[in-house]
Amino acid sequence: MKIDVFLTAEEAKRKAIHDSNIVVIDVLRATSVMITAIAHGVSKIYPYESIEEVREASPASSFSILCGERKGLDIDGFDYGNSPLEYQNDTIQGAEMFMTTTNGTRALRNIHGKNNRIWIASFLNLSSMSTFLAAEKKDCIVLCAGTENQFSLDDALCAGMLIQKLQNYEKSDIALALEILAKNSENIDESLHTAKHYRYLKSIGLEKDLEYCCTPDQYSLLLEYDPNTNSIHSISS
Repeated sequence: MKIDVFLTAEEAKRKAIHDSNIVVIDVLRATSVMITAIAHGVSKIYPYESIEEVREASPASSFSILCGERKGLDIDGFDYGNSPLEYQNDTIQGAEMFMTTTNGTRALRNIHGKNNRIWIASFLNLSSMSTFLAAEKKDCIVLCAGTENQFSLDDALCAGMLIQKLQNYEKSDIALALEILAKNSENIDESLHTAKHYRYLKSIGLEKDLEYCCTPDQYSLLLEYDPNTNSIHSISS
């Protein structure tokens, strides 16, 4: 089994993937929101690239919530933004969530190829994801969403911590590099506090989001994305 890493959402668009587990990571904050929302009762999540797609698709649901961000900020007319803390309430139980974000949902929609299974990960479900992958007999691609088609340290560190737990894989040079990054990062917040996207979210008042998103293993969930139905659901809790 081999494990490799794509460092941006755009890389997934350029390279087809076949016969693999694909783990999508957008720590700040899309995949952290997805995990939190399903942990608090959302039934399914439908990710879209554009605001217009969300508005067009959501009326088909009897109980929909519109969610997302652009440049970290809430979208006018949407029910929720992209703070995971917003989804820790009872009002979303049973809802179908229609979501668009700058990087994370685009990364999911960029994936193409055959015979893959696609997973959602962040620091929040790191151990559950690594336990599943350690038992698999299948190649793996870790897809870091990045930030506007550029490398993002937060996603890379999370990927490295995941890879560090997977000793039964043959690792690419990028995977090895991120594993070394993780081994030399004793504290997640301290490792990320000077990173560009981390600093930006802090500058717009999202310190509590950052603290939450950088706290590992808050949930024992596996979330799978089905590209045939364009939906994310939990297969484990």
